[in-house]
Amino acid sequence: MELARTVTADFQAREGRNLVAVGVYGSVARGEERRHSDVDMLVVVRRKRRPIVHEVRDGVVLTVLQQTPDEARAEVTGSRGDINAALGGWTSLQPLHDPTGLLRRLRTRARHPTVRQFQEASRWALLEAYEDVGKLWNAVEAHDEDEAREMSIWFSTAAAGALFDLHRHVLKTGRRAFVEVRRYGRLGTAIRRLRYDRLSLSQMKRFSEFVWRRLLDRAAANGVRLPPLFRDARGGL
Repeated sequence: MELARTVTADFQAREGRNLVAVGVYGSVARGEERRHSDVDMLVVVRRKRRPIVHEVRDGVVLTVLQQTPDEARAEVTGSRGDINAALGGWTSLQPLHDPTGLLRRLRTRARHPTVRQFQEASRWALLEAYEDVGKLWNAVEAHDEDEAREMSIWFSTAAAGALFDLHRHVLKTGRRAFVEVRRYGRLGTAIRRLRYDRLSLSQMKRFSEFVWRRLLDRAAANGVRLPPLFRDARGGL
């Protein structure tokens, strides 16, 4: 946090009126940083500038997210495939320079997302998962075990994100995603197995079909509107 405050002072001196706000989020903001943690910083500016980039100071990586005020508002109030990760960052945010109160207002808003936000986010996350499960099924059909294994990892990531969105579950940190997914019973366990277990082609097909069908069923129960999508590797609707 001391380093984050020093960098904030540098931004204030360098950017002047272009600087709207600076905050720190992630493990440093939560007081959970470890020896090799990076410092995640949000820099809100009126006009984006190339010099505002990631850097390393004293062996510590400064990961800098540069946004305009409109982009910051859209991230908090809109919908996107990784909404739980984005909102997780905002809920942990600690303003370091916030003369207009923009960061404080958006942090409060991030802690109270709407049902509609998650419905839209679920839709985008499920379409991403649909693309990945299709690639997985193609690899299984082609008996390409290496590609199927890779696509199992891709699909499990998208499936976990969709599951969190369907349950309006905001992650505190993405590092815990495949720990927290276990709370969702057989579905969460199947997602973890697709990611971590050394499965045969037939097992990958079976687990992926189970996960995908359950996600579609939950989406329908939550009022998430989707186009007609295949529910299994045979192309059944």
